[in-house]
Amino acid sequence: MYRDRKIMNLPTNLLCVAMFFFPLFSSPSALAQTDNGISTAKDAVYGEAGVDVLYSHTSGVSLFVHSQGVGVNGRWGKFVTAKASRSFAFDLYFTKHLREEMTANPVYPEALPYVFGKSNSMFSLRFLREHRKELSPKLRFGAVQVGTVARYGFSLGFLKPVYLYIGIPEIPYEQIITVEYNPEEHFYDDIYGRAPWVNGLDELTVVPGIHLGGGLTFEYSSQRGYTKSVEIGTMFDAYLNEMEILASDFVDPQRLFLSLYIKLEMGSCWTDAR
Repeated sequence: MYRDRKIMNLPTNLLCVAMFFFPLFSSPSALAQTDNGISTAKDAVYGEAGVDVLYSHTSGVSLFVHSQGVGVNGRWGKFVTAKASRSFAFDLYFTKHLREEMTANPVYPEALPYVFGKSNSMFSLRFLREHRKELSPKLRFGAVQVGTVARYGFSLGFLKPVYLYIGIPEIPYEQIITVEYNPEEHFYDDIYGRAPWVNGLDELTVVPGIHLGGGLTFEYSSQRGYTKSVEIGTMFDAYLNEMEILASDFVDPQRLFLSLYIKLEMGSCWTDAR
């Protein structure tokens, strides 16, 4: 009977052995060898053998589009755990009013188009603290790592007066001058076109504010130490004073800005040996 029991258990034992060794032969890339002959779990993720270490630092630069404009971002930080990091970041971005609409002088098509009623161009600098956390790691080659990001900090909003080319006295103009737009004096019939953007830089108005934001990140790089990611989320800015983009004769200026954004980032992770 004892011999019969051993024979009955033999298929079970063989099945256990086969399940143990099957990954070693069925998918070479899933358990590749490093140069030192040591297998790493991330070899399957990156499709090649390599040395995996715990990263200590992270950085990135990005371009983002939000529901009222565009901007650029940079960050530098450190990992606090294997799956979480904290960074210092900054944004430079432009904000347009949702009601802006480009128009042009129909008699002078060579003139630059302009936004009728726009009294100021708005751009901002943010100085931020950023927290990132991994939610779902990459498990195979071509997979995506999902994470969260949260930001907070303060903003400096800048209002630059809009300058236009004004024709005098009437069409056809005898003279064209560059002046700051005044909604009470300038109308379609005397606006020739938009003047260069640099006009008014010496007349900036600075308004402080605060920022809150957050979203989801999707990192898809196929190289160790380098990151490529798409980020989507929301951002909120509150300024101390009202920001007049379109003249107050047309719309009420606002202090609060809530936007959706999508961001494309390229970055890197590394370890400082000590």
